[in-house]
Amino acid sequence: MTEGELGPIAKALMAQYASVWKMLEDAINKAPDERWHDGVGQWYFSQTAYHIIETAQFYLGSDPDIMKWGARAGINRDEVTNIEKVILPKLTKELVKTYLNEIGQKWADTLKSVSDSEILKTDDFHWISSILEKLIYLLRHTNYHVGELNRALREWDLSPARWG
Repeated sequence: MTEGELGPIAKALMAQYASVWKMLEDAINKAPDERWHDGVGQWYFSQTAYHIIETAQFYLGSDPDIMKWGARAGINRDEVTNIEKVILPKLTKELVKTYLNEIGQKWADTLKSVSDSEILKTDDFHWISSILEKLIYLLRHTNYHVGELNRALREWDLSPARWG
């Protein structure tokens, strides 16, 4: 399907995902390299950016049992005892930006490949009532964490990501 052939549900989701993905990209680009891994407690800017994208990859799939969390960055989460020494060094800004582009394309391809009637069906995410609900949940998840990134940018006296 081309964008012009999308149904109203897929078209609306496509527009909202494109906007939030641009905001995420802008937040990543605005993070100074020297602050990329800054954080408080268990929250880190780089890890949150990666988490947003990785979660999108998970929910864009059709089978929740095949996801290997951390694999894109070469991380085995079951073996991690020190986030700062094991995880953060692997989450380079370049890796996260490349991952962002790949999953952003997956968003677009997914929405272009389903009809509005298919979006209302279920898949193997049995705890979610429909693909539509799954995509709306993912949109909320992404917005929530982009808000966290924007707060960090403001705390660093930088402008937040542009509203898309």
